[in-house]
Amino acid sequence: MLVAERHIIKKGHRFWAEIDNLSWQSKNLYNSANYLIRQNFIYGHGYLTYNQMASLRSKTEQYQALPAKVSQQVLRGLDKNWPSFFAASSELKSHPDKFLGKPKIPGYKEPKKGRNLLVYTIQSLSKVGLRYGLVKLSPDFNCLADKSSGAHSRS
Repeated sequence: MLVAERHIIKKGHRFWAEIDNLSWQSKNLYNSANYLIRQNFIYGHGYLTYNQMASLRSKTEQYQALPAKVSQQVLRGLDKNWPSFFAASSELKSHPDKFLGKPKIPGYKEPKKGRNLLVYTIQSLSKVGLRYGLVKLSPDFNCLADKSSGAHSRS
């Protein structure tokens, strides 16, 4: 059984600035990795897999701006977009009547207003902290979650 929590932080929330910055960094990593994949594909060098992309990007500023597990999830999300494009392209060849147009290469997130999804797996959270309701999102960001009331406070 998979257990997941989804948290939507609105602009008025006291954690907005931190989450906004992290999602901005996530967008930067997504766009920089997508650029490399697109260039390889367009110039006929093939598709860069997740493992190739992770080794190429792991020393970059964009990758290191986020916790490693979160950066990995950003690259995994991008790695899901490209096979979907390839599958749609091959489906277009066999069943063109299913499509209104040609599938497009995965695009970039908007440079100024764009943000990307942040995925924190259980491995990227402190297990000791979770027992006490502490969710540690990054080295300098802690959120205490009161499980009974759903209220959050910063420590």
